[in-house]
Amino acid sequence: MKAIIIAAGTGTRLYPITKDIPKSLLDVGQGLTLLETQLHSLKECGIKNIVMIIGYRADQIESKLQEYSSDFNFEIVYNPFFESSNNLVSVWMARHHFTDEFITINGDDIFNASIIRNLMKSHHPITMVTDIKTHYDEDDMKIISADGLVKRVSKKIPVDEANGESVGIIKFSGSGPGIYYDMLESMVRKAENMDVFYLKAIQNIIDAGHKIHVSQCDPDDWGEIDFHPDLEMIRQYVSQTNLVERILEKP
Repeated sequence: MKAIIIAAGTGTRLYPITKDIPKSLLDVGQGLTLLETQLHSLKECGIKNIVMIIGYRADQIESKLQEYSSDFNFEIVYNPFFESSNNLVSVWMARHHFTDEFITINGDDIFNASIIRNLMKSHHPITMVTDIKTHYDEDDMKIISADGLVKRVSKKIPVDEANGESVGIIKFSGSGPGIYYDMLESMVRKAENMDVFYLKAIQNIIDAGHKIHVSQCDPDDWGEIDFHPDLEMIRQYVSQTNLVERILEKP
């Protein structure tokens, strides 16, 4: 099993904080970076093969990875088009890593290891981690699901129609990697797809008749950092759950 972390973006919605530092290296409490919380959760689940898709301030991320080189096997995918494209292109650039089983993870997610453990139990070709909240907003990557399957995924889904949210973590196994590879290959040939989220590829896969299964998680087991209030909320979460202490513990 390998994890592919998508972390090439500029994080402009968090300016000026991210003007000189990538979102992955934001301090989420007591000097711990967002990236380090991800690595800790993956290590707890026995995942040590990590593919990092980077672009903005790539040298800083590579420097941080050096601190964990004894714990993980890192491979770097650099997206030189990070300023002029969205994350579908970033994921496409890592397509040569679509072998065996793998999990893709948004670089701005913080999550408990339990989410990954539960996801790893799925043997379906494609499984998306989702949650259910009491209400959704326009910026949420909303889903409509039924019978354990994702039917639609998009920020454009009306909030009153959504019955779940994509967490930004997806597992591919069996025929899943090939299905994803082929869809991305076809999409990058069209100019209009240079500025779309990779979840547009997931929707196209659904529209082509493939099943996307759901791995349910609790909304309190994860968070994402898009805006300044998100960062403050995440810092409170890290402090309240003593996550920093657990991450810094040496085996």
